[in-house]
Amino acid sequence: MTDINVKKLNDFAKLPTRGSEYAAGYDLYAATEDNIFIYPHSTVKIGTGLAFELPEGTFAAIFARSGLATKEGLRPANCVGICDSDYRGEYIVAIHNDSD
Repeated sequence: MTDINVKKLNDFAKLPTRGSEYAAGYDLYAATEDNIFIYPHSTVKIGTGLAFELPEGTFAAIFARSGLATKEGLRPANCVGICDSDYRGEYIVAIHNDSD
C-alpha cells in the first residue's frame, strides 16, 4: 500500500479509519462540532477538514455508506465523488437527503 500524505486543516478534522480489517476503504468524518441537519430532498456541503496528497496517477473515490444510504436516505449528491491526484484542497462532500 502506498503512503498518502494527509493534512488536518482544522481542530475538528478526524483522520479516516477502517471499519474492520477487511474493509474495502476508509470512513470519512465531518469536521464540525455542530449537528448537521439535511432537510428532505436537499443537499448540504460538508467539510472533512482534511487535504490529501495522492500518488500521481491515482484518485480517491467517495461512496455512500450502506447504513446511511439504506437507513437514512443519505448519499453523496453526485453518487460517487472523484478526487484527482493533483487536488490539494479540503475534501468537501455534498450529501443529499433522498428521504421524506
